[in-house]
Amino acid sequence: MAEGKKIFVGNYKGGVGKTTSIYQIALHLTEAKKKVLLIDLDPQCSLSEICLTRIDRHLEQLENNESLNFIYDMWEQFKQFPYLRYTINTTNLIKQTPEQIHFIPSNLFYTNGGLDQIASRLRDGFEDLVVLQQFFQSTEIESKYDYILFDCPPSNNVITQGAFLFSDYYLIPSIIQTMSIRGVVHYTKSVEKIYNHYCVDHKKAQLATLLFGPKPKLIGIFETLKKANVNNTQAIRSLKSELKEADIDSILSDFEEGNYFFKTVIQHYEAIARDTAEGKKRSEYAELTDEILFCLEPTLFNSLI
Repeated sequence: MAEGKKIFVGNYKGGVGKTTSIYQIALHLTEAKKKVLLIDLDPQCSLSEICLTRIDRHLEQLENNESLNFIYDMWEQFKQFPYLRYTINTTNLIKQTPEQIHFIPSNLFYTNGGLDQIASRLRDGFEDLVVLQQFFQSTEIESKYDYILFDCPPSNNVITQGAFLFSDYYLIPSIIQTMSIRGVVHYTKSVEKIYNHYCVDHKKAQLATLLFGPKPKLIGIFETLKKANVNNTQAIRSLKSELKEADIDSILSDFEEGNYFFKTVIQHYEAIARDTAEGKKRSEYAELTDEILFCLEPTLFNSLI
């Protein structure tokens, strides 16, 4: 099997349905016979709680070696002894829901602090950006999955920067209104800036490019929490114009020039969040998942063209 496609999902604005969307997309990917791994980089651990509930576990019940925190905590300790090879046993880390979604949870109750506290202890430098890359390289788990989705928090720290660089693609869920539009454009520019800083302008740019590969490419933006009778056509037009001016690489633009938005719109239904919290699949995300798959695996849809 080829290496899994690594996708980070994020937005600097919170409350846009990010975690709900990741879980629902994962459910529909598994229904399409794709092997999926979810990694929760958000210190709030919402995705972890949803997944753990499916196996009758809770955050406070996790042992230290059962969470993403352990990966970063051990990195802090391993790097004090350069002659030791950094490697982590994934047996306890990777869990599986009844729906066949594999996941690595983060943990608010980890002994040495949540991910936000661990991130504050990591240096804002090259060395600590490679934790995910080194973890994946040492465990070779990348080849076991078709898709690896990172749930990124609305922050820009060394952990999220490492995920940006390590990923192949990214998705942005967003409410479409004036403030959210500004946030989307800022988010895409931040990804560009981070990549250029380390892989183009940095004194270790050649090593960074070797480790991380090409710049992650925007798959697309999808609208969430759309309220009935709200006309945001002009807002979408403005956002497309700003993204085009920013010269953002998007897979959707490869299919339709100037287009950055998926056709699927996720409406503002409380039942979607409630059902997701209970691990239930929502049909609203079926077409969105098909759109994503069409971008990433167009040959799957040749028979329909």
